[in-house]
Amino acid sequence: MTCKLALLRYFTNPEGECSASLISGGETLSVPKIYGYSKVQRFYLKNACLVFCTASSSVKLRKKGMTPLDLLMIDEAAQLRECESDIPLQLSGLRHAVLIGDERQLLAMVQSKICEKARFDMSLFECLVLLGHERHLLNVQYRMHPSISLFPNKEFYDQKISDGPNVKEITYQRHLLKGDMYGSYSFINVSNGKEEFDNSHSSKSMVEVTVVAKIVVILFKGDR
Repeated sequence: MTCKLALLRYFTNPEGECSASLISGGETLSVPKIYGYSKVQRFYLKNACLVFCTASSSVKLRKKGMTPLDLLMIDEAAQLRECESDIPLQLSGLRHAVLIGDERQLLAMVQSKICEKARFDMSLFECLVLLGHERHLLNVQYRMHPSISLFPNKEFYDQKISDGPNVKEITYQRHLLKGDMYGSYSFINVSNGKEEFDNSHSSKSMVEVTVVAKIVVILFKGDR
């Protein structure tokens, strides 16, 4: 089975604007005659050089005939329980593993108080940090205004995080409405809020939703 190969070519005009043109050439791309979900899945997993998945679903990669993976990268590793990290670490052929995360932000979570007391909520990332393994700290932040990064930098990072040049520019501090309330950050005390649970056992606070909705309306009207 063959199909026409369509190429999307990007080019820049003299004004520096990026444009794209679709080129349908006479070249053909051979597609194997494979039918059935499981057969197609095995084919792509065997020939893939990059695979993106969750830690738990990586167990599906342990399929017969699959090309062994050489490198494992786990993002948000500090939010992943140690037992969950063991799932992708058991893949055959692994030679390197990179854990990317921050144990001083959101951590792994368990609902059982007994498991929490036994520290079953500890991630492999946090465990390695506590054991003294070397880590590389990304010490420049490019998102928060300096007035916002001041507190976490002082309380959690021992003043080791510096602000990027983009967040120090005057244009980065925007006041969408008049007054200090709508500056870089605001604290709004919703004292009469009450948490409720829906059918999926997720918590919600309709009072807080109402407050947020009113703020969005005010911002929308002020922007116009």
